[in-house]
Amino acid sequence: MFLFLVSVLGFMILLNATNISQNSVAMPDQESYQFVRSWGGQGSNDGQFLLPHSLAIDTSGNIYVTDTGNNRVEKFSPNGTFISKWGSEGSGNGQFVRLHDINVSPDGKFVYTVELSNHRVQKFTSNGIFVTKWTYENTGGEGASRQPHQLAVDSFGNVYLTDRANSEILVFDGNGKFLTRWGSKGTEEGEFIKPHGIVFNSKDQMYITDMGNSRIQEFYKNGTFIRMWGSLGQEEQGKFSDSIPGIAVDRLNNIYVIDRLQSVIQKFDGNGTFIKMWGSKGSTNGTMQKPEDLAINSITGDVYVTDTKNSRIQEFSEVR
Repeated sequence: MFLFLVSVLGFMILLNATNISQNSVAMPDQESYQFVRSWGGQGSNDGQFLLPHSLAIDTSGNIYVTDTGNNRVEKFSPNGTFISKWGSEGSGNGQFVRLHDINVSPDGKFVYTVELSNHRVQKFTSNGIFVTKWTYENTGGEGASRQPHQLAVDSFGNVYLTDRANSEILVFDGNGKFLTRWGSKGTEEGEFIKPHGIVFNSKDQMYITDMGNSRIQEFYKNGTFIRMWGSLGQEEQGKFSDSIPGIAVDRLNNIYVIDRLQSVIQKFDGNGTFIKMWGSKGSTNGTMQKPEDLAINSITGDVYVTDTKNSRIQEFSEVR
């Protein structure tokens, strides 16, 4: 385990009604979070990965990982102990092709997955038993050309998908009935260029990574815009590359954003005010190569990251 000294970052933030801009420059605060453990390694055995992409955590702290290269989901205990797996390559029930994202319903009973090549969502029990599936036909707009990349589940069990190709959010009930869609392509409030990561806080407000605009947008679950923050930049408070695929929220409604190109994580409060930043590129403990996603243990507050190019999961805890 690596231990670090605590450092202090100075920063100044200007606020207006809907936008937040960060004015000072800060390098990643490597001392704000400490490495706890990692597990995985490249391979196809139990507990190994081939380009793990996304992860989700249930109410007991168990971790579900999309092992994309092996076309399966793996389930682990909070300390990384392998529990179970399901999936294989194919288009049948419980099979995957280009498995991308995963999420767990707020009650912990169901697991949802998104596949890029099979163009569908699948729903499972927490033990991997297939329940149902649905595609994106009859959703209006571009239909079959839709490219949902990530999903989130609200407190009522409705499923929200970020359609990267059409810059829209698709909403279904928990069994796949299409409910509505909203959003459009652009740079204004409520518009997107390549929306990707999506997460709900405890108030059912959603945060979306608007990758092409290098920013975060916050909405009510009906699609009403609340605020946005972020701009294009490197290793500065509130600045991102154009590849910010993962976003997560903790029990205090703080927001965590992962920058795949810069291999850093930024933490904000629920209003978008910068708190801290950590991470760097590499393959040693605590460093990352093209990380894709992150999730927070609601019990301990620890941060789990899919360190994709290193084919491992890393866990970090806050230095207090």
